[in-house]
Formats: sequence, C-alpha cells, structure tokens
Amino acid sequence: MSNSYRKHSDRNPKSIGGNNTRQRSNVPIPERKALAQYRVVQRDLVYVIGIPTEIAQESVLSKYEYFGQYGPIKKIVVNSNPLHNQNFKRPTVSAYVTFINISDALECIYSLEDFSYNGYNIKASLGTSKYCTNFLCNQPCTNHDCMYLHQIGNPDDSFTTDEIQEFTERFTSITRPSRPSDYNKYKFQDAKPTVFPPRRILTKTTDLTDSTQTQHSSPQQQYNNAEDGEYYSLGEEDQETIQNNEEEESRQTESLSNIFKYRPLTVPPLSADYTVGMSLEKQLNLGTSSVRSILEKLV
Repeated sequence: MSNSYRKHSDRNPKSIGGNNTRQRSNVPIPERKALAQYRVVQRDLVYVIGIPTEIAQESVLSKYEYFGQYGPIKKIVVNSNPLHNQNFKRPTVSAYVTFINISDALECIYSLEDFSYNGYNIKASLGTSKYCTNFLCNQPCTNHDCMYLHQIGNPDDSFTTDEIQEFTERFTSITRPSRPSDYNKYKFQDAKPTVFPPRRILTKTTDLTDSTQTQHSSPQQQYNNAEDGEYYSLGEEDQETIQNNEEEESRQTESLSNIFKYRPLTVPPLSADYTVGMSLEKQLNLGTSSVRSILEKLV
C-alpha cells in the first residue's frame, strides 16, 4: 500500500542437504522488474489523512461511531509517524482502512467529503498498494497477512510513483471520486449517534430473488415499496404510467356504476298464475332482453 504498512521481514535461508544452503533471491525477475515502480488503486481501501492523535487508535477508529458504521472492516492500520496540520500546527496522523465490500469504501469517502472534526480537516480517498517483493522475485509469499499485491493489477488503476507525487488528473479522478449531486437527498442508514458523518444509503442490497422481483415489478409496485420505507426514485415515464393506470381504473369503476345506477340488483321470484288468460311467456317476462344483452349495449 504505502510505507505505513509493515515491510516484509527477510526470510531465513533454508538448508538443503547438509551444509549446503540456498539464499532466496531478492532481485525481481526481468519481466516483473518494472512493476516495482507502480502502485495500483485498491477500491476496497480508504486512505484517510488529518486524523487527530487523540483518536488515532485502531480500536477507536473501528468503532461504529467512526469507520465501523460504513461497513464491515477487514483491517485498519494507523501511521505512527504524525504529520503537522499546516493551518492549526497540531499533529495529525493518517490511516488505511480496508473494507470487506467495495461499495462501503466508496460510501465512506462520500460521507467524509468536506468533513471537519474539532477543527481538523479529515480527507479520504482510495488507497494504493505496491507489489509484494516475493511476487516480483517469483517467490512464494508465506506471510498470510500480507497486504501487498501478488498478481498483476488493472492497468487502468495502475500509476507510477511520479504520477502519484504529481497528483495527475487521472490519479485524482480515480482516487477521489465526487459524491452524487443529490447526495444529501438520500436517507441516512439509521438514527444511531455517530462522531463521523452518518452513512447514507446510496444503493439497496438485495439477494438475487429480490433483485429479479424488483426488475420485473411495475412502477406502481416499486412506488408502493418506497412508501414502505424503501428508497425508489420515479422517473417521468414511471409517473405517467401510474397516472394512466389510475385513470383507466377510474373509468372502469364509473362504467360499472352507470350500469347499475337505475336498475335494482334484486331479482323477483318466478311465479305463474294459470287462472288468468295470459300466456306463461308474458307472465314471466321471458320475451324481454337478457341481462347480458343489456350490459353489452351499455358498455
């Protein structure tokens, strides 16, 4: 990552066959030698500067009030070499926070944008990592906690040390992503008290089933979900669809009301009087139009 991470200790030479020993080579192989000058952006790693020394402990920073609210943390490393704040002449330190999820690292950076803690301007960006010496030398790495790279990184996320020191536009645009313009409109994750800015929910995490249901649900269903507490933004097309559905439902209701407005729903009992000189057809009104024919004319 940077020099704040503990460097690998030299491995002891292994004995092979009596007094013969073989020293592990610390010289990079030719095809990987150039990689030593590169650093690769790690999108799950947040580099934070401006942290006051009174809270610069890993046990403190990992609490929910600080970085713990942004998501599960894999590791926090605090740089023990303090830097002096140019504005207030007070010592501060930097830290590397590795999250388990990439999205949590991004939302941590969004939350800390323009944040000041007791007069300390705390800034966050994506961190970088260098290649492991063992990888460059084509040797196996036996350090299970090694935080360096053991495979070729993405060329788009790779930068030379000169590019990093010069803060090139490409480097700053990748490591310091700007939060959305409507960021303050997103809901807070919860109402728990925090010291660092509370996390806002930018994305909804769902399993595959929920994702499929949401993808195939109608705009009205998604709008109803939003009323239940789920964030969903309706576009103009979605709003128009909902309005059309409501108007169609209103027309159907009105048509049914008109059908039965002047006609009672009660049906008189069938009876016949054989003492009068009237045919059975006329007595039972069998010659009148059926209900179906009446409905078809009205609809």
